[in-house]
Amino acid sequence: MKGMPWDDARGFTLVELLVAVALIMIGLVAVMQWFPLGTQGMDTGRKQSTAVFLGEQKIEQIKAWALGTGANQGFATVDPNGACRNAGNPCADDTLNTISGYPEYSRTVIIACLDTTVVPAVVVGPPCPATSTARRIQVQVGYRGTSVRGGFTGANQVELATLIAQH
Repeated sequence: MKGMPWDDARGFTLVELLVAVALIMIGLVAVMQWFPLGTQGMDTGRKQSTAVFLGEQKIEQIKAWALGTGANQGFATVDPNGACRNAGNPCADDTLNTISGYPEYSRTVIIACLDTTVVPAVVVGPPCPATSTARRIQVQVGYRGTSVRGGFTGANQVELATLIAQH
């Protein structure tokens, strides 16, 4: 009777093991080089999402102001030179370090009065004439990007726009 099948089995040689380990290491190093790029992509996406949120928040604040009935509120004050532009009001710009909880972001509001009596509507003013019953609200949210090595890159920007109309 022959011996057991593993009696003749030879294992891997040292050279074969070293080659296998070298190939695995080369693969791991190649994969690990992509991690910083993936991290930067996630950070960029997070910052862009936050910028969109801050822009939408500002637009909603301006809409609420335009519908408000308080002192110096209402649609007529949503004007490039109107009361809505005063410091502390929704149409005022927010510079870096002035948005609570978001120090790396800034917001700029651009208001344009539209004459809707002509087609297509045209920008008029400032100041907005009494016949202007629509406004184009544009919010630019600026933020600093991050490089792969963790340093800051130049300023990035997200821009949102909407129309509001007097009813």
